[in-house]
Amino acid sequence: MIFDIGKSKCVFSKGYFGKPLGIRKPKSTDIDRPLELSILETCYLMELGVLNLHEGNRLVSLDELKELGRKLMSDFDMLYSTYKELRNAGFVVRSALKYGADFAIYRRRPGLEHAPYLVKVLRYGQKIDPGDLIGWGRLSHSVRKELLLAVTYPSGARTYITFKWLKP
Repeated sequence: MIFDIGKSKCVFSKGYFGKPLGIRKPKSTDIDRPLELSILETCYLMELGVLNLHEGNRLVSLDELKELGRKLMSDFDMLYSTYKELRNAGFVVRSALKYGADFAIYRRRPGLEHAPYLVKVLRYGQKIDPGDLIGWGRLSHSVRKELLLAVTYPSGARTYITFKWLKP
């Protein structure tokens, strides 16, 4: 959490990071609330040198935060590297757990547009149940988003595969 309103406003307006407390979809960058950041966003901003994380008076290192991420999320490293790649490509990246995907990505920002894509991060060689693939596709289609599978290779390279529904 960023409790300082001025700093919250600055971080949110510079890249639409986090969620202003109590505002589902802010229409403006002129927020007047504390900002809640995900662990992925916090790692990214720490890596960029934009913010420091404190636990009480103690400064938490990026390595410590990543280790916590690994304890909380089984595929943390793969998710974080995908998050970082999408952010570096200019997308605004949000959690898409409510859609059964890992990320929703925006070209501009939430509140101005709907996310055009849902991203499911997969490990190369990972077995996928055909029913899961159909479910992801049906859900993304029903919410009018394209489904991207972000297939991550052991080298860390990634391929994005797009799925679209076609009517025969």
